[in-house]
Amino acid sequence: MKLYLAGTEIPSYRSLLDREGYITVALSYWGLRRRTKFTKPYELAEKFGDTAEILVDSGCHSINSKPNSDLTDAELRDIAEHYYEAFVTPNAERLAYFVEFDAHQLGDAWISEQRQRLPQDKAIVVWRPETGREGLEQLCQGWPHVGITQSGLDQLDIAYLLPHLSKTTNTKLFGLGMTKTAALEHGHWYGAASTSWLSPSQFGDTIVWAGKELHRYPRRYKDMARTRHKHTITDAGFDADAVLADDPTEVLRLSLWSWQQFTKHINGRGVTAHEKPPTEENADPPPEAVDRLPQEVRHAGVTPVTVKQRERQPFPGLAVVQETAEDGTASRPILKTVDPGVRNCDRCYLSSSCPAAESGSACAFSLPVEIRTKEQRADVNAALLEMQAGRVFSLRFAEELEGGITNPVLSGELDRYMKMAKTVEDSEENSFSVKITATQKGAAETGLISRLFGRDEGEQARSLPDPITVEHAAIETGFVDAEVIEDKAA
Repeated sequence: MKLYLAGTEIPSYRSLLDREGYITVALSYWGLRRRTKFTKPYELAEKFGDTAEILVDSGCHSINSKPNSDLTDAELRDIAEHYYEAFVTPNAERLAYFVEFDAHQLGDAWISEQRQRLPQDKAIVVWRPETGREGLEQLCQGWPHVGITQSGLDQLDIAYLLPHLSKTTNTKLFGLGMTKTAALEHGHWYGAASTSWLSPSQFGDTIVWAGKELHRYPRRYKDMARTRHKHTITDAGFDADAVLADDPTEVLRLSLWSWQQFTKHINGRGVTAHEKPPTEENADPPPEAVDRLPQEVRHAGVTPVTVKQRERQPFPGLAVVQETAEDGTASRPILKTVDPGVRNCDRCYLSSSCPAAESGSACAFSLPVEIRTKEQRADVNAALLEMQAGRVFSLRFAEELEGGITNPVLSGELDRYMKMAKTVEDSEENSFSVKITATQKGAAETGLISRLFGRDEGEQARSLPDPITVEHAAIETGFVDAEVIEDKAA
């Protein structure tokens, strides 16, 4: 992969890259318009050294990200005409590639019309996520250079498709405006343009290559990160004290070196789509042979379409099985997850680093997980806890190797482990409690026990446990036998 470091429209950044001997660079035409009025021709040969390989980006991503801009369609067309005629064409011999002016505001028809004038040997057409995976495959069939933006990757997951396109077509894939290292690592790019190396100057970040990994710390962790990697910075030949003092030049030099090491790491793993030597099979066609989309043809009537009906089946990864009762008979159908068996190495984004990757083969691994009983759930919870504990201990070991500087990532993983352990403990705790709150209003004969458990239970609760005699009852209540002598009216 060729990493084109962007921002060279700013002279100080351009000079730094030239002094450090970095030759694959990118320039934003839209960013340049903000700095110059183009009163005279802008000649790349005068601004860059003879060895620089320049990728010119139209900068339309900035326009497309603000659909409610103050620019009218006429103004955008004038800018596009200046970009093609007054900037790209005079510098065609000096630039390596240029990105089309794909202003969405002007419509798909205008973009398609402009593509007919582009030379295929240097033009990069940009894929739009709205067209889907089919649109990307169609672009790769008709154009030798296709650009994919970071925002496009975020909108539609096509990571699995990029290795397949890289292997089965002669198209060179370019990542535009890339900001995420994971996208760069697994994209199978021929080239990628990024301004992320400038984030230490723009946002106060710290970028350093250490432990075969590109570390990027935000501004609030700046002091901790630079102290932690002080030995690495010194061993790489930089002034660690200047980096700690936030010297802008030394911090950018460190960032530039770190991105170079990251690029070498990617290329060393073999995940990059290397340029294929020109042959009769993959030679670029001449510029005038640009593929054109057929014109839309409308018919007066609607042709009926016969739809072939096929047997329905569950989606891959799901299966309906019959639950078997204790007596051996089938009781009811239940839904289960199974290995879909549809993943293959040619379309897997991990094929470049997977030890079992084999072209034209299905995935060699499966995940035999079943959670149907409390015991199975407890086993899965225990496995997850063990996995998280392993991550904690690995980070702890890395912390010791780097001099014992407190690692905030380790602290976060420790907190996550404790939360997981508490959740598992609560789920496995055996307890039982019942709380009943009830009130009674109304006649005494509609007792609470009768309401809850029935009339018979209520009568039984009101009755005495054993029958007693009248004499015993009189003694208990204090009454004695007496004879009435005289009854006088009150």
